[in-house]
Amino acid sequence: MHSETTHMQQWVMSDRAIPRSYRMMQGFGVNTYCLVNDKGQRHFVKFHFTPELGVHSLVWDEALKIAGQDPDFHRKDLMDAIEAGQYPRWKFGIQVIPEEKKDDFEFDIQDATKIWPEELVPIQYIGQLELNRNVDEYFPQTEQVAFCTSHIVPGIDFSDDPLLVGRNFSYFDTQISRLGPNWQELPINRPVCPYMSLVNRDGQMRHRITKGKVNYWPNRFDANPPSSPAHGGFATYPEKQRGLKARALSDKFSEHFNQAQLFYNSLSPIEKLHVSKAFSFELDHCDEEIVYKRLSERLAVVDLQLAKTVAKNVGGNTPTKAPKENDGKTSKGLSQFDYLPDSAQIATRRVAILIADGFDLTSYGDMKSALQKQNAFVFTIGSQRQGVTSESGEKVIPDHHFPGMRSTLFDATFVPGGQHVGVLAKNGIAKHWISESFAHLKPIAGVNEAVDFIRKQIGLDAVKYASDGQVKESYGVVTALGAPAQQLQVSSNIDSESKGFVDQFIWQISRHRNWQRELDGLVDEIAA
Repeated sequence: MHSETTHMQQWVMSDRAIPRSYRMMQGFGVNTYCLVNDKGQRHFVKFHFTPELGVHSLVWDEALKIAGQDPDFHRKDLMDAIEAGQYPRWKFGIQVIPEEKKDDFEFDIQDATKIWPEELVPIQYIGQLELNRNVDEYFPQTEQVAFCTSHIVPGIDFSDDPLLVGRNFSYFDTQISRLGPNWQELPINRPVCPYMSLVNRDGQMRHRITKGKVNYWPNRFDANPPSSPAHGGFATYPEKQRGLKARALSDKFSEHFNQAQLFYNSLSPIEKLHVSKAFSFELDHCDEEIVYKRLSERLAVVDLQLAKTVAKNVGGNTPTKAPKENDGKTSKGLSQFDYLPDSAQIATRRVAILIADGFDLTSYGDMKSALQKQNAFVFTIGSQRQGVTSESGEKVIPDHHFPGMRSTLFDATFVPGGQHVGVLAKNGIAKHWISESFAHLKPIAGVNEAVDFIRKQIGLDAVKYASDGQVKESYGVVTALGAPAQQLQVSSNIDSESKGFVDQFIWQISRHRNWQRELDGLVDEIAA
């Protein structure tokens, strides 16, 4: 209801709030810090971490189901990737504004409800963050870690960002209530150097026995003097002050809507649709009439059509005029599509292969091998885990059986050919797997006998399938019927123009989802 939350509401209701993986999330500091160089010059800075895998999200129905089917989904996803040697990486960048230019913008650069548009302040990438080892024991190394906004290194200082000022106190105070007054002595929080002197000592729950008599300065032994700024000690930047000092914010803090518009304008059509659906879903659960009516009116400040759609869905008053004209401005880096990799990159993507007794071993093996060579995580889902027999008599031990998994936990699905489709057609979970995957916009592939099985589960005339001797891609559904062997091989260079069956499937996986299904209304016809 507070107008200053309008910008953040757009982020929270966007796809950003339901990430596909921690490895596919951007990181950026809400707060403004300062960099101070060796000449004593100060620059304001925001830190950015951009994932090499791109920025991707789940769809809402999928996110709801995963929350119940596997509450540890994201945690396991991260740890499994690291364990497999597929280390997640983020490019580390900074946005920097010289002190003398801090007032050159229409917004206050220390306002935590604002971003710095990249057109005005470009991101300079200067490093990389890589996670390459899992913790040895989860609780003491993860649950007891104590992050604080006040933990900085030489060269970094605090700005007058009002939120940062409050967090510098509250984070430190919170760690005391969480972990006790000596939380800094816990193994995960203390300095790596075992002889590092901690000024804070004694009180409840000491973790060490120290032989030194003093941990303060000055002392009667003239021991342990603090480091000078020249040797790495911290010194607050000597900022010059002029004018009146008052407990108040600058006038620029009172503008609450420009960047909410900027964010929404910058989204792709499918992302805008998801924002509309998210607001509609959340407000539908609100019984306070004044809330959903006022928020419907508030959205008109961002976009009139968005407000009309949400008001219609939730029972609010349909606005007829926008209180604020939309200037149409956009900014790069706000849409997740700005981070979609150009190449057919499917490393760590989870692909399910569905089999039952009578499956074709050749198409199964060829597809599994091709995907694994691209560093995808391939899982065989079978009718039973004891072993599934192929048409040629060989047995394959599935990773999971149908009742133990769901399509929501995978990025794509392949169904090999063979007489096993008759068994799959009598299995409710297998049938729902295909229709649910389609509703969640995921790539689906099938060859030979599997083509008809997939057609029947999707059941939409708009989706086209391969005829004899063809490979066909339609709305992210890739099928091949009697295709020559070379069509089932992987090319050295895969792109949107690739003709091979496996190539097209890999390309569709690399695009994350087929958004056109939802834009064309096909998802509305599927019971997920």
